Order: sequence, then structure tokens, then C-alpha cells
Amino acid sequence: MRQAILTLTTDFGSEGLYVAAVKGVILGLAYHTQFVDVTHTISPQNILEGAFVLSGLIDVFPKGTVHLAVVDPGVGTDRRLIVALVADHWFVVPDNGLLSMVTRDRQPSGIWEIANPAFRRIPVSSTFHGRDILAPAAAHLLVGGEPAELGPVRTKLVTLRNIQAVENETGFVGEVILRDSFGNLITNIEAKRLGEQPREDWTIEVAGAQIDGLGRTYADEIAGTLVALAGSTGWIEISIVNGDAGRHLTAGPGTTVWMKKKSKETLPGETLHRGQPISE
Repeated sequence: MRQAILTLTTDFGSEGLYVAAVKGVILGLAYHTQFVDVTHTISPQNILEGAFVLSGLIDVFPKGTVHLAVVDPGVGTDRRLIVALVADHWFVVPDNGLLSMVTRDRQPSGIWEIANPAFRRIPVSSTFHGRDILAPAAAHLLVGGEPAELGPVRTKLVTLRNIQAVENETGFVGEVILRDSFGNLITNIEAKRLGEQPREDWTIEVAGAQIDGLGRTYADEIAGTLVALAGSTGWIEISIVNGDAGRHLTAGPGTTVWMKKKSKETLPGETLHRGQPISE
């Protein structure tokens, strides 16, 4: 049996039996699986945050990788469970918008609904489809099974409406979609959408604070400075050099972020210029 890679992204949390239960089902069907735990700390039921995490996997894992993601507030309802093939990567997910950012610039080459009862545990829990339906489907792909055996072909996916910031005459209105392990606040404002506007000509407002200009890298400023910059994933992020921006600003997924060109009027707030450390 060939060794295959499976990534796991869930909102199950780092404690308890849920992640282990999913792995146990997969190992029973595809025992040579190489697991990669991406994260199990997606904010509970936060589909947008899960979608962002999945979008960062497709360019770094080998083709043929199976990505199983379970962020499923609609578990037990009539929402679909699907397998999608995108850029030679397999995604096994609830069809609730989790693939919105993966498919933003890429078209799936195939979508199949997981409907064949032969590929599920019996009995199926109405509250744990990740273990009882998605895990067996992922295992089927890991051993080289055909996706058509899982169920019928579909042509459409559910897509989230708020995956990208809204552009207006003053700049962009977006939101924080992920607070990473360093406390950096990653937004849904894509750096490439900023065009040729110089870095210093932007003002960023978040959680009552203002940041003057975009930085290039963390090390350009002294420790304790609140900065905004384009992160490694290509999205604007808010950070504190050697600190935790999320904790200091009391901000996280869902917090509104304004990016404005300095030539336009900005909202009032505490102005924190780059190069000026914040005080705790």
C-alpha cells in the first residue's frame, strides 16, 4: 500500500478525543497514511478562518495530497459533504464555503458529493460527520480509490461572500480573519490589491488604533512597535514587533480593519506611528 499524505484542519480543539477518533477511522482503512496536523484551533464554527488556512496549503504540499477539513456548523443538516479536486489536490470538506479561498483563482477540475452509504461508518452520528462520513471518504482517496465511487458529480460550490475586503473611494474595508500563534492579526485585505500606492501613503485603523504607513518586515522597527505589513501569505496583517497584537488590541477574527489612502479623511483614533513603541 502506498504512503499518502493527509492534512487535517479542524475546529475540534487541541484536547479531547475528536481528532484522535478521525485519525483512528482513517488508519483503519488506510494504515500507511502520513498525517500532517495543520491546526485544530480554528475558532469554533468560523468557516472564513478555515477557508483562509486551507488556501495556504495548496502551494506548499505535493500534488496528490488529501486535505480533510472539518469546520461544520451545519453538521446533521442537509448541507452537502463533498470531494473536490483543485490543482491536483484533493479536498474533503462540508460544502459550506470552506473552499471559497482555494477556488478564488482556481477552478476545480472535479466535484463529487459524498453520498454512497458504502463509504461511511455505521451507525452515523448526527453530530460527528467528520468521523463517520468525511474520514472514510478521505481514506478512500488515500488508497487510490476513484472519487466517482463516493457519489454523483456536482458542478457548483457554496461560496462565502466576505472572503475579500470591500474597496471604496478611500481604500478598503476588511476584517481580521485569523489571529495566528504569535498574536498577528491577518486580514482579508490582499496586498496585491493595493496597486502602486506607496507604502507610506496608507493609514490602517483597527480596534481604535491607527498605524501610519505599511512596513516591509518586522525587524525594520523596534520591539513593541505596532505595525502593518504584507505577510508571507500575501495578506495585510497587523503585528506588534516581539509582541501580541491580538492581546494588546483585544482583537481577533471579525474585527473590522480600515485601510485608507492618506489623501482622504481618516476616522479618529489613537495614532500609533511606525517606529513608535506602544505601551502596555
